[in-house]
Amino acid sequence: MMKNNIFKILVLCAVVIFTGCTKGKELKSLTGATYTVTGAADGTQMVPATGVNATGSFSGWYDEQVNVLTFTLTWSNIFTGTPADVITSVKFYGPAATGSNGTLIKTVTFSNSNASGSVNLGLGGYAELSSTEIPVLLNGSCYYVVCTQKYPTGIIRGQLKSVKN
Repeated sequence: MMKNNIFKILVLCAVVIFTGCTKGKELKSLTGATYTVTGAADGTQMVPATGVNATGSFSGWYDEQVNVLTFTLTWSNIFTGTPADVITSVKFYGPAATGSNGTLIKTVTFSNSNASGSVNLGLGGYAELSSTEIPVLLNGSCYYVVCTQKYPTGIIRGQLKSVKN
């Protein structure tokens, strides 16, 4: 009787261990409610265009269950052809399609004086997206601008695209 119970416990442990392994595959969200969010930026997308020969990229994840957007913002040659400047924030606007302006949704402040670089940032907690802002992000009508001291309304802009994973 004792051996039978020990055997059952060992079998149960083996089942839990083997079903818990990813077996080399990618980890997946328990809810399936994650999105990949991306967007390329430049000065020509600003309305009106800034004429600055700079580029940027946005690469991140949005998790619907915890309402958190984490992202990496990368920029290149942002001060080329202009005097030294300081990046002050990234601002999110919407709803708006390419070529039109939207309403300010959120601002994430940070400071960086490098002409090229990257930073990891996020929206969550007290700065999380509201129930009316989430659809704007997920339906592709949200854009971001990188703001500097000399360009407080934005030096480069990129439309965000969200794809459900």
